[in-house]
Amino acid sequence: MSLREKLEAGGPAIGLWASIPSALTAEGAALAGADYVVADQQHGALDPTTLMAMLQAIAGGGSAPLVRVARNEPFPIGQALDLGAAGVIVPMVESGEEAARAVAACRYAPEGIRSFGALRAGAGEQPLCVVMIETRAGLERAAEIAATPGLDGVYVGPSDLALSLGLQPTIRLEHPPVLEALAVVHAACADAGVAAGVHCLAPEDVPAQSERFAMVTAGGDALLLQGALAAALRTARG
Repeated sequence: MSLREKLEAGGPAIGLWASIPSALTAEGAALAGADYVVADQQHGALDPTTLMAMLQAIAGGGSAPLVRVARNEPFPIGQALDLGAAGVIVPMVESGEEAARAVAACRYAPEGIRSFGALRAGAGEQPLCVVMIETRAGLERAAEIAATPGLDGVYVGPSDLALSLGLQPTIRLEHPPVLEALAVVHAACADAGVAAGVHCLAPEDVPAQSERFAMVTAGGDALLLQGALAAALRTARG
């Protein structure tokens, strides 16, 4: 079952986040059994050559390769798709107009404005377009954003959302206003018939969130690697 099919069936699709600029670690995330692996261009140090290698490795490992692009503009979105992403996650979307802009960048004419010229054969065909709600302004327009024609999903970024709500980000999903925001976005997505997604930094939060969200990220490579190494050293030192 493809990622699109899994999301349309209600999920849950459980994925991992890849910020380390390495095809080896990206492949490891895929081989671990993730339904999708997101290469992060917004906060990760990924140049186009490294990104393409990571996308190839993720697909080769059996996961759907996605890219969180750096910004909501046609060039980075089109480039990610041309290099082989099965879809993009677009950050900091705060209105239906901004969501529509992201959708248009993912679609060829007449539905959109994406330029034709995929570097890899078949790259970016029928790509997923998912936008992020991670600010108070986006939250207030969740229904408008989710109802954007052609949009495939809305993905919540709890850390930036917490900051926007005047809170400090936490590893666990525990702030009541953030949990209330998750419910708001989930309801908006259910009404619009699009997939709802959420980013978890702690794998412990995934079981509860996957009961309602179709797309749930179980953590990122850098934090998980650091945690695993620290645990190994604690065990080694007794």
